[in-house]
Amino acid sequence: MAIWYEVEKSAEGIKNFLESNWDFHDFRPERVEYIPGKDLVEIFLKYDTGDTGVLLRFAWIHGVHINTKRNYDGEWLSGSVAFVLENNAIIWLDDDEWGNQSREHLDEIKKYATWVEAEKIFWAITDADGTPVDMPQDRMIQTQVIYGVEETKYFDLKEFSDDWDLILRPYYER
Repeated sequence: MAIWYEVEKSAEGIKNFLESNWDFHDFRPERVEYIPGKDLVEIFLKYDTGDTGVLLRFAWIHGVHINTKRNYDGEWLSGSVAFVLENNAIIWLDDDEWGNQSREHLDEIKKYATWVEAEKIFWAITDADGTPVDMPQDRMIQTQVIYGVEETKYFDLKEFSDDWDLILRPYYER
């Protein structure tokens, strides 16, 4: 299996990305980094068990806002949303308070949430320190028991196999 995955620019691709990561419920931002020379933002989100996380890599940035008013000992994400905008960029927001109505409340959410708008989003499962690792099988195929009913979900994720050097470069070099 691959280490890096690309979020497909479709409702189904975004749904697979979010649901395979439990909508980032009980994750906490550990590190946010902007690298202008690569036109890149990376966010390391650590899971509440402390032994794994997810590294989000946003390429070809349109905009970013970081919520700095956090209680890092107690503030865990309750969820996140993402969707394709009219300009064909993807926006990821670390707040799912509005759920399916997030698009209609985007201007309001952008005032207080951490968000990144980019042409491309890549992601990898990590160890506790944020180092990408091979995708565990139980993240691709998840079994849950909800109200006594066992449900198995298979997530069709797009493996990233392109050249990072072609992706991670400033706008003026593309």
